[in-house]
Amino acid sequence: MKQVVTIQDNKNGVITAGCDRSMCEGCRSSLFCTSKKASFDVLNPDGIKLEKGDQAVIDMPTGKTLFTVFMSFGLPLIMFIPGYIIGSLISDSQGVQLISSLLGVALGFVIAALYFRKNRKKYSPVVISRKDGED
Repeated sequence: MKQVVTIQDNKNGVITAGCDRSMCEGCRSSLFCTSKKASFDVLNPDGIKLEKGDQAVIDMPTGKTLFTVFMSFGLPLIMFIPGYIIGSLISDSQGVQLISSLLGVALGFVIAALYFRKNRKKYSPVVISRKDGED
């Protein structure tokens, strides 16, 4: 998945970028979009010269994007089921089953967060070029 971003900061090789706001014009969901305000770190393995305010094209392979979505949302939903089963074994009370299920979902989020914290560089977007084509 390729996207144009604006470089917000470039200190000691750590590049912080944000979405290009010009792409938001005419988007019907721009009122509800939170990515306009978000910034994130990107990798620059080729050492492309970028400064604050430059626009760059970043890439996140589709497979990694899908895996990230699965780990962020699918794993917590899957963890609901073992949480429910454990709650059912502990008690017949629906309240206990609900709390146990929610604890399973929370555990799924914690597992995903720890995984991505450990493998941050593997799943970070990569700068592939400046938008104007210069390298």
